[in-house]
Amino acid sequence: MNMKKRILKVAVLSALTVAFAVPAFANPFSDVPANHWAYDSVNQLAQAGVIEGYGDGTFRGDKTVSRYEMAQKVAIAMTKTLNADQQKNVDRLSREFATELNILGVKVDGIQKQIDNQVKISGDARARYSDAGTGTVGLSGIEANGSATDVRGRIALDAKITDNLKFHTRVSGTYDPSASNTQHVNGNLDTANVTFNAIGTHNTVGRQDLTVGSGILFDDALNGLGVQAGALKLYAGRTNGLPSGALNAENLYGAQYSAGVLGTQLTADYMKRGDNKAYAINGSAPLGKSVTANGEYINSDNANGTNGTATAFGVKFNSLGVSATHRNADAGVYNAYSTADVIALPTDVVIKGMEYQYDKNLGKNVDLNVKYQDFDNMDKRSSASVNVKF
Repeated sequence: MNMKKRILKVAVLSALTVAFAVPAFANPFSDVPANHWAYDSVNQLAQAGVIEGYGDGTFRGDKTVSRYEMAQKVAIAMTKTLNADQQKNVDRLSREFATELNILGVKVDGIQKQIDNQVKISGDARARYSDAGTGTVGLSGIEANGSATDVRGRIALDAKITDNLKFHTRVSGTYDPSASNTQHVNGNLDTANVTFNAIGTHNTVGRQDLTVGSGILFDDALNGLGVQAGALKLYAGRTNGLPSGALNAENLYGAQYSAGVLGTQLTADYMKRGDNKAYAINGSAPLGKSVTANGEYINSDNANGTNGTATAFGVKFNSLGVSATHRNADAGVYNAYSTADVIALPTDVVIKGMEYQYDKNLGKNVDLNVKYQDFDNMDKRSSASVNVKF
């Protein structure tokens, strides 16, 4: 094995020497005498900056090297200006060490294209605890049963069909030991869609995530079409409904427009779900170096003839990860399909009060989220979740 590594080292250095035929200067390494067979090659590579040797001024030509060490030398060679013959030698070496070069973050033509065409796998996991007190009319699922815990895992696959056609799907599974029935484990196909560009638009067809406004109006899956043209997004399709029959699948369509105005980021939304309509605008603006103000206004025209409005104003201290929001909403103004990750807002009770949130990065791809709500007409609610991405 050591002999193979030595032969590999000689072969690579010989090829690189052909690529970097620079004039020889004073001997850079004390352990490579002028009468050594590799003297000229080592000298030329040292002058070209491809090899550096060790801190004590030695080359240690008899030391075995790994493929990663040789790949580093090839990576340096790939940054040089070469003629046709030199480029041929370096290209041959880059193919030989393609795997190691990609690990080092060096793109190799052909190999990089193969990597881009491979199916990408990603995912996330969440462990959550929530406490909604004794339960409140208008809350659904976990929150209606008081305190609860659940664990969710999701896996996503992204594949390139053609240069302009991509496929995405995500499946999820949730374990809920506090479920009132025997079905403690649930699995879902969250998304399954294709995306493509056409006539200056980015299009998504199939089951896709849709968030309207800040997620209060709608934060769920849409089965249909989404079209993005610059700052304007149009969407149309059908909602999921619920297996229990509590909420039926309905037609849903709308539009969203986002723009920056005088340092403020504004988003306007219109949504029609069945016979219910909603208009909303939300925005954020910096108040200082690490402080952001945000606000939201919603007006809903419901099928039962009621009309409701909601406002939210808050501030976030970005460096601390702390935010405080005051909410004031009429009964019925929020969409029942909202499935916010931590605590969904109620749909048929008046709420008025404060909401506090703390977000903290615990490490690479690991985040902590803590939320506390103190609203009129309902028990105080809190939740904490840890989210991991991979």
